Amino acid sequence: SGYQCIDVYLPWNFHELAPGRWSFEGRRDVAAFLDLAREEGLYVIARPGPYICSEWDGGALPAWLGLDAELGVRQNEPRYLEKVTAWFDQVLPLLAERQYGAGGSVIMVQLENELDFFDCADRTGYMTSLRDTAIRHGINVPLIACSGQGDLPGATGDVEGVVPASNFYPDDDSPDIEAEVRRYAALVAERGVPLLVTETNRRHRTLRRLLA
Repeated sequence: SGYQCIDVYLPWNFHELAPGRWSFEGRRDVAAFLDLAREEGLYVIARPGPYICSEWDGGALPAWLGLDAELGVRQNEPRYLEKVTAWFDQVLPLLAERQYGAGGSVIMVQLENELDFFDCADRTGYMTSLRDTAIRHGINVPLIACSGQGDLPGATGDVEGVVPASNFYPDDDSPDIEAEVRRYAALVAERGVPLLVTETNRRHRTLRRLLA
């Protein structure tokens, strides 16, 4: 059908079956999936969370995180960041080995998902921690964070090296889709980066309008 790129969530709680017990085998084999995408000539935008919105139960966060009353989910908080780092320590090496320029087809890695919709007390500190962990693991393709409604600072914490993306869900019958896309394009142009729409409506005519 002419598409050259896919994006894929990598759900944390699908791979950490119990605290500290990891599985990347069988249907959880991330490496095999990414290798197959490369063999088929597809670029990949990898989205390892740590949070996934409505597409995965519990946001893909392990349920036992809620057992620690002091743990601040999606916050710049040591207990939570320790758990996220353990997850990133498992999944990011798989992405680094398969990123574009290293023989693979991973062209971007998403660090967070619509953080602008969440009451994060220290967005800059939180996103800086995620960025630094990715860099430590050798991720050198663009790091992105998507916003839900164009709140780029809310989604990225205005952290250097984190490229803003937009999730755009217009009314399919709206006469203003083109104007809204141009508004998003202007917002990211101020930051010297191109427009990247990571999620949108699935109707074909809406996609045609976006691409045009």
